[in-house]
Amino acid sequence: MSFQTLTFFRAGLPLMRKLVDMGVHISPLAVLALFMGLGLFPAAKAFTSTGNMDVSATIETACSVSASPMAFGVVQPGVVKETEAIVTAVCTSGTTYTLDLGDGLNHITTGGTGGQYRRQMASAANRLPYIFYIDATRATQIDASAAGTLAYNNLLTSTVGNGVAQPVTIYGRVVGAESLSKIPGTYVDTVVVTIAF
Repeated sequence: MSFQTLTFFRAGLPLMRKLVDMGVHISPLAVLALFMGLGLFPAAKAFTSTGNMDVSATIETACSVSASPMAFGVVQPGVVKETEAIVTAVCTSGTTYTLDLGDGLNHITTGGTGGQYRRQMASAANRLPYIFYIDATRATQIDASAAGTLAYNNLLTSTVGNGVAQPVTIYGRVVGAESLSKIPGTYVDTVVVTIAF
């Protein structure tokens, strides 16, 4: 206890005695508060201890793929009809992947002028050929068979994922001459899109 504190304490005692003599009640809590304020009671010490919490996470290599419909709509016999669809891949950043377009449910290995007629839509027993292209000018076909001789041979693209959606446009065409003799109906096909990574 410092000299100043002791002096203040001694000076306060006569006052407290005088108050008691006057009949003033002084509660024990008031006395305790005075003592604590004067520093007569040492403050309690707080003790601490530390430890480490390890934090970890694993990002796995993963990819997903989706495709919008390739809808040709109404095809006029003898008239070329074109449309397009979007294939979207999402892969973890740095993942190399390849997209592959399947042959469809009604493909043939020969016919027409070559490989371009291998994919076909069907309406009952009737067939309507169509072609996929990788470019808007429809100069480079996407073959219907990995064993074919046309460019790309089902290999749509090979690139590296960046963690966000990466869309690729597929361009479609129905050749006018191939629709001339077709029976009216709704022609459909399903092409499986595969992503390899």
